[in-house]
Amino acid sequence: MGVARHCLVLGGLSVMLLASPARAEDVAVDLPRVTGRLRVGIVPGIAVNVDNVRVDSLAQDLADALGAELEVEALGGLEVRRKLPAEGIPLDCVNRPECVKDVAKRLDVQQVLFVVMVNTGANGAIQIDTTWADAGGERIATRRPIDIAVVDQARQKFAASAPLLLPDAPVRKKDLAVKGPTFNGKMSDEVPRHFTRTAMIAAGVTVVGLGVGVGFGMTARASYNDCESAGCAQSKRDGIRSKSIAADFGFGLALAGAITTGVLYATSGKESQLIVGPSVEGNGSVGLIAAGRF
Repeated sequence: MGVARHCLVLGGLSVMLLASPARAEDVAVDLPRVTGRLRVGIVPGIAVNVDNVRVDSLAQDLADALGAELEVEALGGLEVRRKLPAEGIPLDCVNRPECVKDVAKRLDVQQVLFVVMVNTGANGAIQIDTTWADAGGERIATRRPIDIAVVDQARQKFAASAPLLLPDAPVRKKDLAVKGPTFNGKMSDEVPRHFTRTAMIAAGVTVVGLGVGVGFGMTARASYNDCESAGCAQSKRDGIRSKSIAADFGFGLALAGAITTGVLYATSGKESQLIVGPSVEGNGSVGLIAAGRF
């Protein structure tokens, strides 16, 4: 057996763990019994800036997701921690066949998933690195990392990654047949009226247009009063006309922006919509049910 290598990256520091080839006496460790469905243990290893409570919670979520998606019995969370040594397992356990065998025997599983959890610091986001090992510790394989940006999405992420974590486990068949008719349609969420980005831009145009109209209008009015009282040259009268045109343009722009803002706001809401779904009968027939507000 060759030398096993396992690389961990902690805070930018890459650590390479090496394990010596398995010795003859290592094979003497009893392996767990193989009975019934495949049993897999989720074993927490290194946790960087993640407390044990959250580690156990995520490990349990991973075990539940594996059990829901695959034909396996997965152990995780506190159940696993109680069966492991109180001081924990060695950091390089995955690279030591005798350690993997001991963990598998304690959990009574045929396969082990060693998980490393790292808090990336981005609003509590966590990266989970997983390494698969068989009960004998003779075969190990690194699986694709799982990035969890939102804790509430952990179960969904684990469910989507289940076939990749245990590719040799059969996928659980979904039982679609139910007793009695069921309505699988639903009403979409109602969206209240709100100011969209486009509506805000139109409102801004309204303010700018109003400012231009008022500014040029007041200037033109003042110049016109001066001409009426003291008289002025034709060039100044032409300037007053230009200012009046600019003021009219500003007011027109403000009016158009106000109308656009009102229309966008009025059409920004969305009433609850009916989503039609199939109805599965107990005898296997399929119908269509529609429900909603009329």
